[in-house]
Amino acid sequence: MSQTVRPPGEPAVPATPPVRETVVVAGPSGAAGATSLRRNVLSMPEVLAQSVANAAPSAAMALLPLLVFLNAGNGTWVSFVAAVITMVCVGYCAAQFASRMNSAGGFYVWVSKGFGPAAGHAAGWGLLLGYIATGIATILGFAIFGGDFLTRLGLPGIDNKYVLAALMIIDTGLPIAVAVADMRFSARTSLTLESISILIILVLCVAIWIARGPVDTDQLTFKGVVPGGILVGVTLAIFAFVGFESAGALGMEAKNPQKNIGRAIIFSALLVGVFYVIVSYSQVLGFQGTKEGFAKSAAPLPDLAAIVGLNFLAPIIDIGIICSMFACTLACINAGARMMLTMSHDGMGLNALKRVHATRKTPHVAIWAVGLPMLLIPAAFVLAGRSAVDVTGWAGTVATFGFMLGYGLVAAAAPIYLYRLGESKPLVTLAGIIGAVSMVIVFYASWLPTTIPLIGQYFSPLASPYDKLPYVFFAWAAVGIIWFAFVRVSKPEVGKSVGSRYETQEAGADS
Repeated sequence: MSQTVRPPGEPAVPATPPVRETVVVAGPSGAAGATSLRRNVLSMPEVLAQSVANAAPSAAMALLPLLVFLNAGNGTWVSFVAAVITMVCVGYCAAQFASRMNSAGGFYVWVSKGFGPAAGHAAGWGLLLGYIATGIATILGFAIFGGDFLTRLGLPGIDNKYVLAALMIIDTGLPIAVAVADMRFSARTSLTLESISILIILVLCVAIWIARGPVDTDQLTFKGVVPGGILVGVTLAIFAFVGFESAGALGMEAKNPQKNIGRAIIFSALLVGVFYVIVSYSQVLGFQGTKEGFAKSAAPLPDLAAIVGLNFLAPIIDIGIICSMFACTLACINAGARMMLTMSHDGMGLNALKRVHATRKTPHVAIWAVGLPMLLIPAAFVLAGRSAVDVTGWAGTVATFGFMLGYGLVAAAAPIYLYRLGESKPLVTLAGIIGAVSMVIVFYASWLPTTIPLIGQYFSPLASPYDKLPYVFFAWAAVGIIWFAFVRVSKPEVGKSVGSRYETQEAGADS
């Protein structure tokens, strides 16, 4: 397939039918990573693995169904169904861009096509926070479940902060090494580890169905369910999906990216969503009629293994969750590094972040720049005596704010983008409205749940420090806004070109 380069605004040279020509729509340097990253190496399963691993479904199912159950009760599975619909809507909007252009920046580039450079930078800046904060949470999660596994073996573990610190170093150093080594190896590693952990949890679900019977009339008839509880449950369930969009960062390295990137984003939302519904339903089913009950369980999955008589599964479940945490850390490093690479190519970051390893063809400087804060921040908290579980919750909440900004913007941008192309689609408009409005509701529920009485009645007051975490996000956003404004004033040509470097097929070009 031939390839040409043209600056913005210059008419495309029509290809002779039926040839479809790939064009770099950009300034003179072309799309970020177009000539430095390894091209056309990732298959559809490998691209899908990036999104699935970043969502970390096995890790999400370790505790999140319990948190949803505390609000939604027997309607827990419905909360997850609603969350699946919302995330599929966001993914469908993202796919509209992915099918027409590809880059290493994903949402950063896509949002700029709908709302302009400032919004594109905001989306990229928010996702960068999401990737780093999620990495912090998964590194802590690796240490928590790794420590629990060591404790089960009679070794110093979860109660020893130095053991936790050592485990955090492992879950930073190894993912960085894998990420630098090769993106294809990274994808395959993530796919293998996440598949193992998902399989272990599904085995437990089958065991629950055999022990209890697959039909739970309490859940199917919504016994004791309050509608407001399901709404709060949806808010929490959406947290389980964050990171599912990260396949968008692999546009330069994927095979047939215009087809595979969008499919990977949508399929990942569907696949992990179906998994969440099955596992959440099974967890509630498994605890029905037990003395302790779901609400009192500190480790639901291992506790369920004991309830159904599979005690040997408890340490295996720990291993599965550890694998999921490792895969998610790796996925966050890969996605965050490529976001940094793209932003730096646009002049919005340090030149050093544009460097790609001479032989490995991976953005090694950006990989280290993303990976080190993921280790240093949680290690400082844990060594200072703070609870690893508490810090995990804080990091996960801050990460969600960053993702929600990107999700809301891309959902709102897709209908506008298609309208400008003269290709408006009612289904995209509907999906955009659902996605954008859902993100506003989720953010509201995580920030000011008691401000508006008619809405606040459905949400519990936020406890400290969760009532302050939104302001961490606001501070991050303020830095991004100030930085963009400074660049826009000092280097207008750079500010105007943010998000303009991408590749597209001639038939789908829009500029």
